[in-house]
Amino acid sequence: MHSRDIDIQMLIDQPIEKVFDAWIKPELIEQWLARKARVEPAPGGVYELFWDPEHPGINSTVGCRIGSIVPNAELSFNWKGPEPYAKVMGDATKVFVRLEMQGNATLLRFVHTGWGTGARWEEARLWQAEAWRRAITNLKNFLESSEKFLRGLSMN
Repeated sequence: MHSRDIDIQMLIDQPIEKVFDAWIKPELIEQWLARKARVEPAPGGVYELFWDPEHPGINSTVGCRIGSIVPNAELSFNWKGPEPYAKVMGDATKVFVRLEMQGNATLLRFVHTGWGTGARWEEARLWQAEAWRRAITNLKNFLESSEKFLRGLSMN
């Protein structure tokens, strides 16, 4: 862990399986993080999120891949920066999502690492840190407040 890493911890009042699924199931990712998602939940599998599905080459993580995946415990993938920082970031940074049970809740430990140095990198890092804080708060709200609504829903 490096001092420049984006490091967010959040306690989510849901079982670990539900939190893990929210990171790997496209139909769930599309409710809290991106407009469209393509995920192959295996090492080397794609982890592609789209914020503008009509223009998949921009505002997306096209080309990003899962590094490691341990069901209900850990997920890592490389990350492609947003358009304003695409040139500086490329897809060189990495995201690590680690989950552990704390009573009946799940502790989400989120780390985004691999940041370079210089003014543009720092600008990108600060932008991404704020975006992740909003996204992870949104994830918590999505999982905790929609639980009752989803309980009776069957999609098969």
